[in-house]
Amino acid sequence: MNVNEYLSRINSSNFKESTVQSLCRLQQNHLLNIPFENLDIHLGKSIDTELERIYEKIIINRRGGVCCELNYLFSWLLKKLGFLVSILSCQIKKNNFFDEWTPWDSHFVLMVHMNESSFLVDVGYTQNFRSPLKFVVDQIQQDVTGCYKISKEETNNVYILYKCLNFDHTKNDSNEWIPVYRFNTETRQIGELKNMMAKVSTETDYFSFQNRSVCVIHTTYTILNLVGYRLSEIKFSNSAKKSTTHSVLTKAEVFDAIKNIYGINLAENEMFEPKGD
Repeated sequence: MNVNEYLSRINSSNFKESTVQSLCRLQQNHLLNIPFENLDIHLGKSIDTELERIYEKIIINRRGGVCCELNYLFSWLLKKLGFLVSILSCQIKKNNFFDEWTPWDSHFVLMVHMNESSFLVDVGYTQNFRSPLKFVVDQIQQDVTGCYKISKEETNNVYILYKCLNFDHTKNDSNEWIPVYRFNTETRQIGELKNMMAKVSTETDYFSFQNRSVCVIHTTYTILNLVGYRLSEIKFSNSAKKSTTHSVLTKAEVFDAIKNIYGINLAENEMFEPKGD
């Protein structure tokens, strides 16, 4: 495993020192160069829990990965670069009108501590904030992909990340804040992370990966989502979502997109049936 090779993979070879500004660039460049993708599950492969194998897959073989792979690997890089990093457990808000969440450990995020401040860092979520979020309660933070705020729950050490896609400064309380995930600030150990990784391929209570083949990559002002046969382009401007366009692809076009949009070169015998909602 080589730090310079990793930095080259995310177009960050000019890294000089561990500062807030460099942390922002590292997360941004990671999202712009390494996709979120769960194709291994649809190729009948299990998610590897060994860091060296994850490194080989994502950095050497130029693949992407799911949340636990991407954030686990990124935590290694940040530590090697001199950042103080904690791994935190999350619950993801289910896409419904009820107060339902996935179990704890269904997502992991990073908290980076520096200069008496902490920052929420995540390179492994399908609708990611582009830059690290300062860990402060109820402060609205602007990002390329929308506005965010972190709120405290009554439960000790538990916080909720909210997102507003079209924040209007003149409306104040009438803006719609959508819960993204809960996180617990108690540091989790690598062994606990590996236990979750072992469940990714099989546990439907934790994940919907078996039902959907997913690839996600950021560009400067867009997020490109490929779910099954549907390719969606979400465009942002001034921290707000401006438009979403959808295209239904043929099977040949899906594999062409996997190669040319997401930079994933599957072998000739690595074919699967795309699955979507």
